[in-house]
Amino acid sequence: ADAINNAAGFGFQGYDKNGKENWDLVSNLNIKQIEFSTSFKMFIDNWNIQTALWLKRVCYERATYSPTAQTFLLSAIWHGVYPGYYMTFFTGSLMTLAARNIRNNVRHHFLRSPELKFVYDVMTWMATQVAISYTVAPFVLLSVKPSLQFYSSWYYCLHIVCILVPLTMPARARKKRSTEKESIAPLLEKTNIEEPISEQNSHVTTNNNSSQREETAWRRPSAHQ
Repeated sequence: ADAINNAAGFGFQGYDKNGKENWDLVSNLNIKQIEFSTSFKMFIDNWNIQTALWLKRVCYERATYSPTAQTFLLSAIWHGVYPGYYMTFFTGSLMTLAARNIRNNVRHHFLRSPELKFVYDVMTWMATQVAISYTVAPFVLLSVKPSLQFYSSWYYCLHIVCILVPLTMPARARKKRSTEKESIAPLLEKTNIEEPISEQNSHVTTNNNSSQREETAWRRPSAHQ
């Protein structure tokens, strides 16, 4: 993917102080962050980066409800029709939501000292490696039967944990976001009210000009006629 981006010229960032070309504008993989990921999200954000950004802009930021689940579903459809893809991304959605809840409820207890933070990072790194291996197995197996055999050999333990976490831990992140939205809403309303009239008129004029051009093009006879 990096080679394709660079061949198309998208990776060229300019020249450094020594006149050497930089081709690191568009990167699709961060190996170090993948190997030392301490969360499921951190792993996803550094694997197939440009596709993840595309999914974020196209789906996650536009979804009105369950953006995580919708984004994982779109990713599964984008990959293909094999059932293993859908099983992987369904499991990945559960993993992401559970990891987010655990992080929001547990992480702040380990920030009191560098030693505790290191212990937390080691534990979350180990958990992430196990979770990733557990999640992507159907992606490799592709079909339903071997995927279910694999998960049943684990007694669906991580699926059960992911379902129990939201039931036992409060969703603090959602409360925080709702509070932020409530505090920002009055500012947005004030900004909309104070929008310059001239800017509004320019939008109307642009729309009218566009409509006139479309009508003229529609009325103009074709060259063939």
